Order: sequence, then structure tokens, then C-alpha cells
Amino acid sequence: MSSMKILFLGVGGAGMAPLAMWFSKKGDEVFGYDDYLKQSVVNQLEESNVGIIHIPLLEDAIRGFDLVVYSNAIPASHEILKKAKSFKINCIKRGEILAKICNEKKLIAITGSHGKTSTSSLIAFALSKLNMDINFILGGFYKDGSPSYNFSDSEWILAEIDESDVTIDLFYPHITLLLNIDWDHCDHYKNFQKIKNTFYSVIRRTKLISFLNNKTFIEIEELILKDKSKRPNYKIVNDKLDIGRGKFGQISGSELNRSNMEFSKSLLEFLYNKEFSFELICDDFPGVERRQNILLKTNELDIIEDYAHHPSEIRVLLNEVKNIYTCCDLYVVFQPHRLSRTKALKDEFIKILSKLDNLFLLPTYLAFENRSDDVSSHNLSKYLNSNSVQELEFSNKAIAFLKNYIELKRTSNKQIVLFIGAGSIHEFANVFSSIVKYNTIEDSWINFMKGRVSKDCLLSLDEPLSKKTTFKIGGSAKFYSEPVSCADLQALIRYCILFDIDYFCLGRGSNILVADNGYDGLVIRLNNKNWKKIDIIKNKFIFAGSGIRLKELCGFVAKKGYSGFEFLEGIPGTLGGALRMNAGAMGNWTFDIVESVIVLDSNGDFREIKKNECTIEYRKIKELTNSIIIGAFLNLGVNNGSMSVRNRMHSYSDVRKESQPVAPSAGCVFKNPNNEYAGSLIEEAGLKNLKIGDAKVSEVHANFIINDGNSSAKDVCELIQFIQREVKIKKGIKLETEVLLLGNQSDFEKIREK
Repeated sequence: MSSMKILFLGVGGAGMAPLAMWFSKKGDEVFGYDDYLKQSVVNQLEESNVGIIHIPLLEDAIRGFDLVVYSNAIPASHEILKKAKSFKINCIKRGEILAKICNEKKLIAITGSHGKTSTSSLIAFALSKLNMDINFILGGFYKDGSPSYNFSDSEWILAEIDESDVTIDLFYPHITLLLNIDWDHCDHYKNFQKIKNTFYSVIRRTKLISFLNNKTFIEIEELILKDKSKRPNYKIVNDKLDIGRGKFGQISGSELNRSNMEFSKSLLEFLYNKEFSFELICDDFPGVERRQNILLKTNELDIIEDYAHHPSEIRVLLNEVKNIYTCCDLYVVFQPHRLSRTKALKDEFIKILSKLDNLFLLPTYLAFENRSDDVSSHNLSKYLNSNSVQELEFSNKAIAFLKNYIELKRTSNKQIVLFIGAGSIHEFANVFSSIVKYNTIEDSWINFMKGRVSKDCLLSLDEPLSKKTTFKIGGSAKFYSEPVSCADLQALIRYCILFDIDYFCLGRGSNILVADNGYDGLVIRLNNKNWKKIDIIKNKFIFAGSGIRLKELCGFVAKKGYSGFEFLEGIPGTLGGALRMNAGAMGNWTFDIVESVIVLDSNGDFREIKKNECTIEYRKIKELTNSIIIGAFLNLGVNNGSMSVRNRMHSYSDVRKESQPVAPSAGCVFKNPNNEYAGSLIEEAGLKNLKIGDAKVSEVHANFIINDGNSSAKDVCELIQFIQREVKIKKGIKLETEVLLLGNQSDFEKIREK
């Protein structure tokens, strides 16, 4: 294939990222987009020169791609995929493009119901150790961060071929390892015979040789004997490999792992005609993420996670745990994976899980399936002993319950907590481990997040906020961060749920009053240069990051000669704050120039909200209330030339300087009531220059309260309450605060109640 510009949609997936990196190494111009990207994956992608796209693409940007590769998790309704298809761009699934490149080479195919990633990763590692430089594309990540792909001029390529999306039928291997056969992916394969036929078809298409073990041979022997037109060439692997009892954290001696190693050794002996120590290779093998991974190990407690999600995998894993930990108290947390699997294999799940004394069920991970009330963890639990199974929510409350439960059940035996599943249980397990490991929620959070954000992302505890606001008042944020990327931001928001931490996004702090005792949640400040970027698009729109100061935005547009932004000059805030509050001046409002806004919603998903989808109110845009604003596409006005625009900006600036105080403040404190001006009402009530502590009503503009020295939030609150009472008595009008109140201070509630 000639060099192309390719977009990988869903690039954060374990099967997508290695494929994208392989294409980039091959010489293609590769970009990736994902609704959620882990920082560890971002690091690997960037190291492989894969460009990360963090915001939904404009139509013109989508038009520029030659090919869009999308994962199974991307629904047909995905906006980017729909647009790409409408532009007649070639859009193909991951399995289809993988089959295309594999069929142009000599493919070593790793297939079967279980263990494909573990086996292919071990073989790829071994080939590298033996200096056999062939291509490989894995479906997972090594624990030590080693590349999960290799691009080479070799005619050989190693890849796992997946039966889950039926693209397995597109592959024509030279060598096949059929590890095992089990009924799975029941939405595609309605019975065991269907999936058995599919795997046999791969063996039949294999050009050189297939490796089977005794079990897989027995499963397909009848098909081999019936096949009169073509008898496949196959080899039975040695099933007498002595690897000892094993251990967790690397490769255990479980039934599946033993089989995976037998297959790996047999293939290596076939390919490599010199002597080698397979045992030493296994000793050095770093392992694969989420497979037999020890999250915490102490004298009293081990916390382990594993990717097992099929009844056969769970059975083998539980047996191995009991073999290794001969005398322990076992607690199992299981998250069913996919509704179709849970429904079809319900009886097998129940048979295995019913033997556990301490079982906890998380809600079923849907993957890309539609939600249904037919099957869930609840339906699974009702078939189990109610005394031994408990349902958990995906929340901090559930983590706290589990922690307390295990502590109360402690005996002299060692405790083993085993998290099992292929979905979001990974996040639940890691947060649980961090909370168990550290004494305080603060220490748990900051140590946990350090491994999940970029190295340049600022994390701190008890961060003073007074110098980060224009009021120069208030205490500290218990948790604080200045993210560098969208991946950082998503991680921060995503884990607030599991740590039960409220969050607040702070801009320049020009319209906020922080409580004297600070804020118990996470303050996120988009202060890095990445949030302050400006791009002009086709001389029609401008994309501006939410962290850019309005003064800088006005200056940039003025330099280009475009009108329409002059009114923002002098408003002491960032674009994000102006959008949230629909800030205005000189008879104009921020949303007068808005085309659409890019946000990160409370679920941690990026969304583009069009102006016509917004409820635009005075000092409020309802649709932005619970979201973090990333940036906005703004409409450029007429190009009147730089000089004309700057003259208008200077005239607005002069008016503002004459009518507003220069002392520290939070801008206008009160909203203007209908057909009235709050400042005039306060002045008419005789409250100008009124002072409580060091909080003072400005003599320049009565709707400003200034910090006249060393004011506290309490001073300001008492002054606000006094103004509200006096205006209500003298003018009969209730004044509502415009300034945002951040923190837990009793005075704040009194103000809100008025």
C-alpha cells in the first residue's frame, strides 16, 4: 500500500493503538481520535509519531483523510464516522485492515477463544530476544511499556486474529496456532458448532502448518476426517512442558498459561533452528497489562486483577489462586462483560460463582452493546446464594463498603482480593488498591493520579487560591491540578467519581469568591499554553481554547482586522468563563459570536454543542453548567482593518476604565434585575463606600465590592447580605448574586437563601 493519511477512530483500544503505531512506523501519516484516552496510551502513540486529535473534527479536516479505521466499539451513529462515510472516505473496521496487511505477508496467526494476547505477546517477546526481526501487531500492552508492535522489512508478520467480529474469515495464514475452542461471542455464533466451524476454517485456509494441542485436535477431529477435499497439515504441541507451580505477577502455572507456553515453545522451535532457553525467556517476560497483575502486596493482603471474563477463564483463574494461596480468605469482585455473553452463558457463570463464599458483582460492562433490562448483574445475582453475593455500584461508596467489609472479616489467614473482568473494573480495582494502601484520601488521590496524567500535569494538595482570583480572597483547594492535555483532563474527571471528589474549573478567577476555609474538592485550572491556542479556519471561524484571556483573544482578532470581538476588551477573564456566564459589555454578549462550544461533560465525554442547542439566558447557559469548556468555534466579523478595530477597542477600554474600580474585586456582584441596574439600586439606597471589615462597596461603581486591604470572604458575605436587605427594604427589589461562591461557608448558604 502507498503512503496514506489515516485516521484511527477509537485509537485508545488495546487492539487499535498497536495497529496505528505500526502504520505510522511504516511511513503513513497517522492520526488518532478516541472519546477516552489513557495517558499511558497517549505516551506510546506520541512516541510513535501518531498525532492525537482531542476535539471533534471539522468537516474540512475529515475530508483530508484517505482512510478511516474504526474499532468495534465505534457505533455506526458516531458523528465522525458518519461524516467520513458521507464524504465517500474509505471506512473499514480494524479487523479488515489487519487482514489486508497480513495477507500481503506470511502470517503467523494466533487464534482461539482464550489467551490470544498473552500467547502472541510472549512469542513476540521471545522473537525479539532471539533477534528474529519480524513484524508483529499485538492486541494488548506489555506491563513494562515495551512497544506492542514491530515494523520490519521481513515477509513474516505475527498477529492475533479475533473471532469476535467475524473478520476472522478474512485471514489466510501461513502458520496458525489454535489455542483452544470455547463457545463465546454468542451474538455471532448461536451455538458451539458454529464457532468450531469458524476455527476449523482458519486451519483449513492455513498454507504451511497449524499447531493444535490434544484438546483442540479432539474438538475438530471430526471435521478433519470429514474433509475430503483438503486435509490440513498440523502438528500436536508438547503438553508435557514442566514450568513449575508458577506465581502471579508474571506467568502462573495455570492450565491456560501452561497451554499458552506450550504453544509458544513449539512455534519457536519450529522457527528457530538453534538451541535456546525458553525458561530464561519466560523469566524475563514482563507480562501483559491486566493479566495476573498484583496491584498491592502486603503481609496481610494481596490485591490482584485479571482480565478473565469467560466462565472457563474464571474457573482456571480461581483454581490457580487456590493452588498458589493454599490458606487464605478469598474475596472476588466480578464485572460481567457484555449482556449477550452473560445471558448465553448464565448457567456456567452460576455454576462457578456459586462456589464462592465472598462474591461481589459490579454492573455488567456493556462494551458496544445496547442496554437491556433482560440481563444484568442483578439477574445473575438472584440465582446465587444471597448470603455470599453482594451487588456493588461503580462508586466510591461501593469501594468504601468493600474495604470495610474485608476489614471486618479479617482473620489470621491472609486475605486475597481478586478483581475479575475485561471492562471498567480495572479502574475500580486500581482506585480500591490506592485507597487501601494510603492512610488518607489526599495521599491516595495524588499518588494514584501521578501515574495516570502526563509528567507536565501539575498536581498538588492544599493549594492556596487567593492569588488565583482577582478578589485576592479565600482559602485553599484540598485537591488541585493544572492539566496539560485532554487525556489529563478526562482522567481527572473520570476518577473524581471513584474518589468521591467534587470538582470546579477555575479560569482567571475574575467572577468568584472563595470561602475562607477553602474548597474540599478538586480545582482544575486550564492554565497551560495548550488551552490558550487560537486558529483561524477559512477566514470564517476562529477556534479559541477556553484558557485564553479575553484581552489576548481581542488583540489577536484585531491584529487580523476582524470586527465583532471589541466588546470583550477589558473583561478580566478567560474565554471559558465568558462562555459559561455569557459575559457581556457595551450592549453585546459572548454568545453573539459563538458558532459552537466544545465541552467535556460530567460523564467524561467530549461533546460539541451548537449555539442553536443552547438555552441562552442572562448570565447563564444551562447546557454548559455541569461541563468543562474546552474551547469554542467563534464567528469572525467583517474585516474592517486593524486600525479601525483597535480604535473601537480603545474607546471601549476608556469607558471601562472610567466606570470600574482598579482595586481587587470579582466584577459585578449582583445580577441586574429586570429593567433595572443593580449598581443604581445600591447607590440609590445610599450604600456607596459602605464597608464591613476590609470589604467595601466601590465608590466608582456600586455593583462592585472591592478588597480594600485584607478582606475575608466572611466580610464580603456580610456586606452582600446587608446590601440585599437594604435594597429589599428601600427599593422592594430582591438582588441575586452574579459572583460565584466556591466552598463550604455558612454565609454562602445565607446569601443563596435570600
